[in-house]
Amino acid sequence: MKKFVCIFIATLFLVVSFPAGAQETEATSEMSWWNDRVFYQIFVRSFEDSDGDGIGDLQGVINKLDYLNDGDPNTTSDLGITGIWLMPIFQSPSYHGYDVIDYMTVESDYGTNDDFRALVAAAHERGIAVIIDMVINHTSREHPWFQDAQAPGSGHDSWYRWSVTNPAQIGPWGQQVWHGLGNRYFYGVFWDGMPDLNLRNPAVTQSVYDIARFWLEDMGADGFRMDGVRYLVEDGNQLASAPGTLTWLDLWQQQINSINPEALTVGEIWTSSFEVAPYVPGGVDIAFEFDLATAMLNSAKSGTAGSVTPIQERALRLYPAGQYATFLTNHDQNRVMNEVNQNIDENKVAASMMLTNPGVPFIYYGEEIGMIGIKPDECIRTPMQWDSEPRDGAFMAGKNCKMNPDVANVADETDDPNSLLSHYRDLVQLRNAHVALRVGDMQVLSSDSPFVYSFIRYHADETLLVVINLSDEVVTDYGLSAAESALSGAFNPTLLYGEGEPGVLEVVGAGEISGYLPLAKLEPYSTTIIALEATG
Repeated sequence: MKKFVCIFIATLFLVVSFPAGAQETEATSEMSWWNDRVFYQIFVRSFEDSDGDGIGDLQGVINKLDYLNDGDPNTTSDLGITGIWLMPIFQSPSYHGYDVIDYMTVESDYGTNDDFRALVAAAHERGIAVIIDMVINHTSREHPWFQDAQAPGSGHDSWYRWSVTNPAQIGPWGQQVWHGLGNRYFYGVFWDGMPDLNLRNPAVTQSVYDIARFWLEDMGADGFRMDGVRYLVEDGNQLASAPGTLTWLDLWQQQINSINPEALTVGEIWTSSFEVAPYVPGGVDIAFEFDLATAMLNSAKSGTAGSVTPIQERALRLYPAGQYATFLTNHDQNRVMNEVNQNIDENKVAASMMLTNPGVPFIYYGEEIGMIGIKPDECIRTPMQWDSEPRDGAFMAGKNCKMNPDVANVADETDDPNSLLSHYRDLVQLRNAHVALRVGDMQVLSSDSPFVYSFIRYHADETLLVVINLSDEVVTDYGLSAAESALSGAFNPTLLYGEGEPGVLEVVGAGEISGYLPLAKLEPYSTTIIALEATG
């Protein structure tokens, strides 16, 4: 019989120092407040439509907050989310919002600035932090700054990069980055609809600072997800991760801290861990760990720990403790369910790896119910499937996007204890209740079985053992070992999540663990979490 023991503290109620305006409670660690969070990424246009116009909006997000976290510590029917990342909500001519025409105004399709303030207030009442996408590498071609900049010598001319000849420079993924307009060429690393801002211009940087101050002070946001961080500043032919970008970000981070020392910045730096790590913590507070996301998915698909183990150990070495963001996929990638060929069990073990990780988890909306979606982008941003009623976003017209509301939706999964949603809900709430999962150290253990991924999460207040059978087979000969660890003596086990009766752990010498079998057998695709209490 499945055993799930945790005390869900719905409002997190563990914050070290929470953003201004949100609920403050007793600290549980020396890490920053975001380490006590599980974030949920929302594409507002696709999440929930409150007024029947076919477009998701901020009031719709408010209406669904109880699904994410109802704020009641006595209930476990909500997902337990304690942070939200809203994809771009600035005024924009596109469906996705990454080409901005007004940084100080909420996209009219989504509502008003007052609607955003109401969302922040309602979220904070439930212990949910709210961060927003900050898109400052580029604007829309339709932004008034760029419209004025098209006249040489105008007030905004130097706010963008121009050339009178075509530099014919090739971008990081083989694209043209200089685009003709009139008798000149402008620089735009992503496409010609999004000209890059010239952040070497102090006037541009000051305007960006003003935008940040507005959203932190006037609008109540708790921080920013920083878009396209690698491309902020160019140094000659070095367009990605140039030294100028790190210099600019250092000053940006100082400015953010001067506005609100508790504001979070999380960076999208889509490259290898070795290149991402130098951005943390000087450039951003935390950064998304793309290599680890790929490794977790690869191990879930292969049924072996060979992919995730070395990448996980590398992440632990490269970053300050816990200062990276874990995820599986996001709005730019095929959905998890497609990555695992719609195998719900592989999806579950991938979620288990992410939600028991030392990093700060980010869940892309709909992943918790197994939504499907493959490129183009519109088809991985389809409407949230609350029930079996089809929802077709107008922005998907002509894209032939496949959805599966009759198979994966909240209504059908919410009361099913074996559903993917229940799995996510259980693990998020377990994480909320256990300090070792949120902010504890991690030691990966070796196993006699290639199918088993296991590690210890330890904190001054508790020690937890996580054992994940990644395969579709029962595993019995999987002894867990470590030449040394932070543990010593004997430990009595208490099963927190999983099935079976765990045995006593004996640690010898310099914390040596040798061939420990916490359970006689591990069921296929099982996640087992055991609390280890020292006997003396």
